[in-house]
Amino acid sequence: MAKNILICDDSPLVHKSMTRLLKDSYDINLYYAENGSDGLDKIAKNNIDVVFLDLTMPIMDGFEVLKRLPTLAYKPTIVIISADVQKEAARRCLMLGADYFLSKPFEKKKLKQLLSDLHITELTNTTANENVLSVDYIEGFREIANISLGRGAAIISDHLGEFIKMPLPYVATMQSSDLAMTIADIRSDHQSIAIAQRFVGGGIHGEALVDLRGKDILLFGEKLGFSQTNEDKNEVVIDISNIMVSSFLVALSEQISIPFSVRQPIILEEYMNLSNKEYEESDFFTVEYVYKAETLDLECEVLFMMDSHSTKVIHQIMETLN
Repeated sequence: MAKNILICDDSPLVHKSMTRLLKDSYDINLYYAENGSDGLDKIAKNNIDVVFLDLTMPIMDGFEVLKRLPTLAYKPTIVIISADVQKEAARRCLMLGADYFLSKPFEKKKLKQLLSDLHITELTNTTANENVLSVDYIEGFREIANISLGRGAAIISDHLGEFIKMPLPYVATMQSSDLAMTIADIRSDHQSIAIAQRFVGGGIHGEALVDLRGKDILLFGEKLGFSQTNEDKNEVVIDISNIMVSSFLVALSEQISIPFSVRQPIILEEYMNLSNKEYEESDFFTVEYVYKAETLDLECEVLFMMDSHSTKVIHQIMETLN
């Protein structure tokens, strides 16, 4: 008898890859949801047997879904598929009733073994499913950025001994005028400290801006092992910024097979005048997200921006991965 499987994830790329792996290869009926609220509705109405559940989603995240599942008439098998690979994230999921935890990107071999353990019948003499939805390159890169964020958060969490609230990355193209306004806002915010850092690799050229605010910046740096040697806390802020940028780029490099090199981070006021023609005449590919430590008064907003040539390179990379 066919099993009803729900893929609850906000990423079209995950829907596509899971459909490619499962449809026409297993005796199943596939259902989809883009957020936790829609997922709970699908579970209640369709007698779902297995849920592949993401943790970081808009409207309602996976943690909230797990909390609400006991109120339903029955509980399906819950398989977490998440870019949030912090040890604490996995522990909390299992405590809330999840049955399995797969980190993104998961290996096909592990998924096949899991399906076998769940007694989901694999069909024989199947042909590859070619009618799978196409994914816009920005949506595809958003999922890659999400995985990179998860790995970066795990690195920071291990150093910090603190759970990091996983953000939803915002990926888009931004006109130079909008970017200039964004940077002007950062410059004018006297409650925060902003750092700029250049990076390059595989034809991709970009800048990362890290904007730190909150009362616990120095404590955050201390927990990460960065000590203040003078009264100027900028030294600690630069060290924090460097680990924020490097942890994301290292994880991104693993996803797209491009090594990145980075320059020394610099206080924004000392760097990056956007009045020249290089910036006036270009649109930018951007990735934005905000890290928050669960128990500290600290917010870390990060903006990666890449020039128009880099956008073409990213587009080509996503076509090969699609």
